Amino acid sequence: MAQKVIHWEWELKEWFIKNYKKLGYSKIIRKDIGIFPDFIMQKKGKKICVELETCSSHFLQHKHDSSLVDEVICIIKDCKLAVPCETISELKYQAPIARVSATLDPRTIQLIQELVKKFGYRNNSHVIEEAIKHFFVFRNKK
Repeated sequence: MAQKVIHWEWELKEWFIKNYKKLGYSKIIRKDIGIFPDFIMQKKGKKICVELETCSSHFLQHKHDSSLVDEVICIIKDCKLAVPCETISELKYQAPIARVSATLDPRTIQLIQELVKKFGYRNNSHVIEEAIKHFFVFRNKK
């Protein structure tokens, strides 16, 4: 059976709501309401605080307090956590974007920030992404 591909954490949350019983939970006590932890579940008659992450390392990146969660459910276990962490083997995580680093001189940074303000770009990365797309189109016209 082909694995379902997940790109975003919200897709993982939708899958979890439909499939939590496969993971041994009997009931959703509280669904995700945008606060930590994502879910409060019932498992074997106990209340369990559950955090969903596409990758276990995101739990650390988000600086979550491990004392406030009982379990982490993820697709990729790429680090060890201080709480039990279960992976979902029927899902495949495919990041929608990749992070790259760039070293820029102060004038270029200033220009990028001016473009963000003037044209309403989401952030500096969005300006750079658009510039590369425009450069590629320009180069292909030659």
